Amino acid sequence: MDNNTFGRLLRAARQRSLMTMEGLAEASGVSGRAISDMERGQSLPRPSTLSELMDALALGDDERHRLARAATRRATRTVPPRQLPPDLMAFRGRTAALAELHRRTEPIEVSGGHTVIAAIAGMAGIGKTTLAVHWAHHVADRFPDGRLYVDCRGFDTAASPLDPGAVLGGFLRALGVPNGDIPAATEQRSSLFRERTASRQLIVVLDNVRDSAQVRPLLPGSAESLTLITSRNQLSGLAATEGASVLQLDVWTPDEAYAALAARIGERRCRAEPEAAAELVELCGRLPLAVAVVAAQLGAAPRLPLRLAVAELRATQPRLDGLTTDDQRVDVRTAFAGSYRTLDDATARFFRHVAQNPGPVVTTEAAAALAAVGLPQARGHLRALISAGLIARDADGRHVLHDLVRAYGSELADRADDVAP
Repeated sequence: MDNNTFGRLLRAARQRSLMTMEGLAEASGVSGRAISDMERGQSLPRPSTLSELMDALALGDDERHRLARAATRRATRTVPPRQLPPDLMAFRGRTAALAELHRRTEPIEVSGGHTVIAAIAGMAGIGKTTLAVHWAHHVADRFPDGRLYVDCRGFDTAASPLDPGAVLGGFLRALGVPNGDIPAATEQRSSLFRERTASRQLIVVLDNVRDSAQVRPLLPGSAESLTLITSRNQLSGLAATEGASVLQLDVWTPDEAYAALAARIGERRCRAEPEAAAELVELCGRLPLAVAVVAAQLGAAPRLPLRLAVAELRATQPRLDGLTTDDQRVDVRTAFAGSYRTLDDATARFFRHVAQNPGPVVTTEAAAALAAVGLPQARGHLRALISAGLIARDADGRHVLHDLVRAYGSELADRADDVAP
């Protein structure tokens, strides 16, 4: 532990005690200059000085123990964590979303004293992680104290969501806290994490979050840090209680989808068959994950004309069979399954019925009629489906099912006993 660690702990303790540096100097008898040097990491206190400071701050046993350890250990150099995944070379588009992220994270540059939390929400496969990682790399130089990243596995079909305590253990180790100094309980780990980040400039990316409860213990304690979250859940609770700004991500525009396909299979190939390239991305519903899967298939068959790829995908039944891979992490059907498995039985049944709607837009009344439930029950199920990222709301407030989500729901309905074929 180094001088900077002690300085951060001392400053955080003083701020929690609502004391100015001058007030602490007066209460402890330690000079303001000495306190300033300690908080800036220029010096460590003698035992008697440390005791006077802790008495003046009226610290509890746990805090006294942490300050004492920080003050007595030899200086070591901790390398700031660099945990971000690589940026995607084929990243294209999202101009409007990037501009909106800049607007929403701008308060960090204006020392407003509030922690900035930005969340990117949207359906499975819509490119939330790709956008978050790209943006984090774009602004990384604004956060010299490190970049923390974790996949919270909130909608993983192969594993349970990560426990916040386990995430905090990894973050604390990355910030230089020895294993023996990491508390066992999540609440204490969260407190220590806020303490260790109180005076740092960090970017913390919490990817694939299940809900607001999973996020809250993982928020850093600095107004100069940015927490960037991705989730299929709209995280309305986090917006209400923590002031999170939620950006709802939509599918690519036609131009963005075309550009993304060209970036992956080559501009020349797309220019040779522009109409087929445009139809391919439309058959994918302009969903980034689906476009990426088709591009990978085309990359493995570089001589296949795009018009034949269009004909094959159009003829594939069920449609999602044409968007499968040998890697479950990038399989469209598996991505939707991760959302579906979070539903309770009644909402799952409701979803299978609503997927039978002939078009992508469904009113509350139509959904209730399809599932043979009352309007209050239909509204509750629709809210749950929005939270799971299986239904979205358009600008007019209507409920919208993406074409591929409807195809997935129809597959489920064909196998279920409660929906007639």
